[in-house]
Order: sequence, then structure tokens, then C-alpha cells
Amino acid sequence: METLEFCDKHNMVAYLVKSEGSDGFHEIIDFFTSSHIYYALTECPTLYISLIKQFWQTAALSTTEDRVHDITATIDGRDKIITKASIRRHLKLQDSEGLTSLPNAEIFKQLTRIGYATTSDSLTFQKGHFAPQWKFFIHTILHCMSSKKTAWDQFSSNIATAIICLATNMIFNFSIFIFDAMVKNLDSTHKFLMYPRFIQILLNKQQRLLLPHTRTYSTPTLTNKLFCNMRRASNGYSRVVIPLFDTMLVQPQGEAPSTSPSRITSSPSLSTHHTTSSTPTTPPSIQITHEAEETATMPHDSPLPGGHAPGSDEGRLKHIELIELVTKLTNRIAAVEKDLQQTKKTYSTALTKLVLKVKKLEKQVRSGKARRRARIVLPEDEDAAEDPSKQGRKIAQIDTDPTISLVQDEGTSWFQENIETQEKNSADTEVLLEETTLTKLIENLGSGECHTP
Repeated sequence: METLEFCDKHNMVAYLVKSEGSDGFHEIIDFFTSSHIYYALTECPTLYISLIKQFWQTAALSTTEDRVHDITATIDGRDKIITKASIRRHLKLQDSEGLTSLPNAEIFKQLTRIGYATTSDSLTFQKGHFAPQWKFFIHTILHCMSSKKTAWDQFSSNIATAIICLATNMIFNFSIFIFDAMVKNLDSTHKFLMYPRFIQILLNKQQRLLLPHTRTYSTPTLTNKLFCNMRRASNGYSRVVIPLFDTMLVQPQGEAPSTSPSRITSSPSLSTHHTTSSTPTTPPSIQITHEAEETATMPHDSPLPGGHAPGSDEGRLKHIELIELVTKLTNRIAAVEKDLQQTKKTYSTALTKLVLKVKKLEKQVRSGKARRRARIVLPEDEDAAEDPSKQGRKIAQIDTDPTISLVQDEGTSWFQENIETQEKNSADTEVLLEETTLTKLIENLGSGECHTP
């Protein structure tokens, strides 16, 4: 079995705390905190080494009858299935029908707006060419959400698409992105323990495992030291500070709430998603698009009604609690349905056995009635002590009577056995008397006496 290793800079936990030294990064921290990928960035379960290794050692791609691909792995003797829908549901991404790619020309155009300057047409981009806040943005996505395990100063076109979608208020389909990366890792020559944090979250949401697991892996976490690193200028950085887009700015806490329930804005250059920007005095709410509203098809993909205002911890906590409650109820319903099916199967088998047994007994009863004849039961009275020869004559009389039929069964077999025993004893007694008489006759002849017995 192949040896698989963890990567300590892959699938890390994001650091989104406004700690000492974070000045200048508060806007991007607020953006991530109010983003739909916040749970996937920050959820930190206990990682059990044996579970993650079992998953990747047994994982294989399969296709259902509906031609839907899924990844099946055997954990402690049980099959666990991961699909795009389960990734979306358990990581709370809400990205159904989101984009997975953009035209190359659009990618270059939007990266130029962010401050990326290059004359090359390569689709491998350099993180160090961006201003500090954008650099922090890209760095967090790379370490927490991408499938990379090396070359952290570079990112590909799919990560560029994700960054552009997040920055311009479009939906990027991280669920498909994560699932496809896992599929590529199945047969990769450089296979490793990809997405351990996400795998553990998915396994925790499925049926409870039976075997104990104690060995844990320390989840890698970004720290506040990255703020200092993001400020360092890299080769290729133009020293021009590009502010975050208006669609990324979150209303600070303490300002008067707006009468508008949400703000729907996007980049002016993306005409397909263009809407009117709100005035500076209008506080924003959840950043959503018409696509997100129209393409939600599943309960776990749809945002909960009411939402929360970005920057409001109270609203966001309620939103997360409701999602967790729905997930728990869904899992409980699935468990109850499975138990009900098993119970029906058990009782159906028992009922079938009982029906067959009843039919067999009924058949025996009908057969017994058809063969039933007159039965004679001799009472135990003074006749039982009579001479055996008299009992024999009675039996002979019964045998010659054509109107009487003797049937031996379990209740009267003892009587016949008793008669046979008595007849044998009588015969033995007669033989013994004859032997005694002969012996006495011989003795009398020897003594000279001869008497007729």
C-alpha cells in the first residue's frame, strides 16, 4: 500500500483576527468574515490520522445510474460517499450553478484592474505582483481552499477565476473545484492526503464510526505573522496601492442600518452582472447576485430567509446555527429512515416463517383427521392383576372381533409393552417348573425311590 503524507501548508485554517499588526488589513478581514466561504475557511475539526489515510487509500471514482460521479471510500469497513452536493452542503458553500471558469481575456482584464501588470500571456500568475490587501486575499485562498501543496507564490487560472468572482460579487463554484481536485488526486503520481480538513468535516457529518480513533494530526493554521509578510514588497510589485472594490467593502459596526435589505452590486466592466452601486450612506448587507437567487435548486443550496448584515456577528451566528440545525435534522431523518427499513425487513422475515409454520401445522392436523380410527383405551382396574393367560384370551377375543380395530399410538403403546413382558415372564415360569420336576425325578431314581410325579 502506498505511503501518503500530509502537507503542512495545504488546507490550512484562515487567520481572520484583527490582532496587533493587522492594521491595513481590516477591510479584507471583514470581507472574508461576511463571505459565504467563511465556514470553509475557518472550520477546524479534530483530524484523525487513520481516518484520513483510510479515505485516500481506498478512495475510488464511481458513477451512478444517473451518470453522476461520486467518490467512494471504505472507512472501518463501511462505505462513505462524497459528491459535489455533499461538499456544497457540509462546507456550507451555497454555490450551486456557480461559475467554474472565465475566458482568458476576461481573467487578464480583471487582474489588471486589481493591479496585476504583465506582458506575458501565461496563465500562471505571481502573487507578489499585488498590493498587500490583495496579496493577503490571494494568499488565504491559496492555502485554505486550493489543492496546491507547493509553489505558494504562484496561482493558476482557476484560482484567478475564484478571486475575480469573489471580488466582483459573482458566485464561484468551489464545490466542483474541490471535487475535481480530489478526483485528479486519486490517480496522481504525486498523490498525497489532500484536503484533510474538508475530508474530516464530511466524515463527521456522515454516520458515526464504530472503531475508536485517537491519533490526531495538528491542523495547520495561518497566524498573524502573515500580515508582516504581506507588507513586504516583492519583485514585480508596482508599488501602486489598489483599494478593494466597492462590492467587497463591508459596513462597519455601529453605523445606522439601511432600509435596503441588501446591496446588489458588481464590477462596472462585467456588464452581465452590473447593477447600481449604493451611496456611501447606505450600509450593505449580504452580497448576492441574480444568478444566486435564480439558480438555487436544493434546500441545502438556498440561503436561509432573512440573512444577516455583514459585520453583524449576531445575524451571522443565527444564520450558521440554522444551517447546522437543518443539517442535523437531515441526518437524523436519514438515520430514522434507515432504521425503519431494517425493522421492516426483520419483521417481514419473522412473519414469513410464522406463516409457513402455521401452514405446516394445519396440514398435519388435516392429515391426522383423515387417518383417525376408533381407539380403545383399557382402564387400569382389577383386570390388570389377573392371570396373564386370561389377559391373553381377552386380547385374542378382541383380535377376532371384526368390528374392533386396535391402533397403537403414543398414548397406549405402554399397554402392549406390558402385555408382552407378562407373556414372556409366564413362559419363563413354565420352563423353570419343568426343569425342577425333572431334577427331582432323577434324584428319586438314584435313591431307589420311584414315584410318579
